Amino acid sequence: MIEFNQLEHLVSIAKNKTISKAAEELLISQPGLTRSMQRLEDDLGLSLFNRKKNKIELNENGKLAVEFAQNLLDGREEMIKELTKLSQNHISFGSCAPAPLWGVEYALLNNTESQIESTLVQDEKTLIEGLEKGDYSLIVLHHPLQDKKYISQEFLNESLYLSVPPAHPLAPFKEISFSDLNGQSVLLLTRIGFWNKVCQRMIPESHLLFQDDPSVFNELTKMSALPNFRSDITIQIEEAEDNRILIPITDNEAHVSYYAIYPKDKRNLFKSIIKQIKDIDWKKTKELSK
Repeated sequence: MIEFNQLEHLVSIAKNKTISKAAEELLISQPGLTRSMQRLEDDLGLSLFNRKKNKIELNENGKLAVEFAQNLLDGREEMIKELTKLSQNHISFGSCAPAPLWGVEYALLNNTESQIESTLVQDEKTLIEGLEKGDYSLIVLHHPLQDKKYISQEFLNESLYLSVPPAHPLAPFKEISFSDLNGQSVLLLTRIGFWNKVCQRMIPESHLLFQDDPSVFNELTKMSALPNFRSDITIQIEEAEDNRILIPITDNEAHVSYYAIYPKDKRNLFKSIIKQIKDIDWKKTKELSK
């Protein structure tokens, strides 16, 4: 079986031109280096050198083998570097809304042993400043960031629904707009990120009854006739409510695409991980959403 140290020996011989200089660089004996190359040739089943009296040089097989060996060694170094980042670094990220925060945290927890710190931040400026200062390795916004230093990777969509009991006057609606809802009293969780501003802007005449505690919010939802908002993501996470009807909201403001934004030098760290969120089983994020 070919070993990485054999590839390192081969590359050193190609660089130094002689066995003696390569052995000196590698801090091994010349006979030991010669035996290493003999084993490599045996493992490959072909000759890599033209051997003459007091001289050894790479043949065409050997020159091609050096190219492959260098690529493999470079790939190993890149792998070690990226895995070291994942296993040792503290990864902190901020999100403008809860759902992408749950998704990113779940994906990271399943792909790295790093310590993960996630923060829900309503103010977009705070998120961007945190990314620029290095406080965040990654942020999530509901639009791409027009800055060439960063990658903006679209990875998730979310749509709002209105949740009402069957006896509510809005229950017969097959779909609804914010204008239909404006003026109604609405039960609303406090920590929903930028969605708070959307609701305040789109239904300014409504009485928004904010609740900090999700468990209290859920109890009030079961016991009261007050409308509240759900999304296609939270619907997947939570169990269906028999006493509630879900009505899709038609306004453009009720539909959003999320972008993971991170520095270009962290592409290898995040690109494939973030991509996995498109196929996530949202029920598995239930503990994170509490």
